[in-house]
Amino acid sequence: MDVIADSLCIFRVQVFQYLGSRLTHSETTQRIARVILGMMLCYPLSSQSEEHWYSYDHLYFQGGTYIHFDPDEDHSGTRLFFSLEAIKSNDWFYGLALFNNSFNQFSQYLYAGKSWNFPGRAENFHAKVSAGLIHGYTGEFKDKIPNNDSGIAPAIIPGIGYKKGRFGGDMYLLGISGLLFTVGVDL
Repeated sequence: MDVIADSLCIFRVQVFQYLGSRLTHSETTQRIARVILGMMLCYPLSSQSEEHWYSYDHLYFQGGTYIHFDPDEDHSGTRLFFSLEAIKSNDWFYGLALFNNSFNQFSQYLYAGKSWNFPGRAENFHAKVSAGLIHGYTGEFKDKIPNNDSGIAPAIIPGIGYKKGRFGGDMYLLGISGLLFTVGVDL
């Protein structure tokens, strides 16, 4: 397990170094990305538990599709979404999503976030929010997401969901553009 954790740590540092080197076009994008990256890197260091940032309780795999509030004639291709999240025992999570964006371009979302379970009768319901970086909107569609000057854009994605046992379903708000619907399973 230590070899896997060390490999994940090295991979995460390399990804952040690569992403940092790509942020050269917009000062605003650089600042936003640095704040998000700093939060993602520093949270585990500030944790009061003995848990390392790369340790996790279980993995959660999701698959889904999305809809647009205002469909555009440029929207094409399959609307597939897949993600793998590492869920920590304190309800923090981090993950990687792979999807075809609205313009049939392969895209990625590297993120971290927090989930909150509702109490009482609604204990199977939860709210969650993730923050991270999206890559993959290129060419003539580069400006379809905000702050994508360097090809990488910051994102904050809130969601609500229901989970019973190992299985769950979520709905995420994709800015003012649409909704993402997923089903998932604990691995």
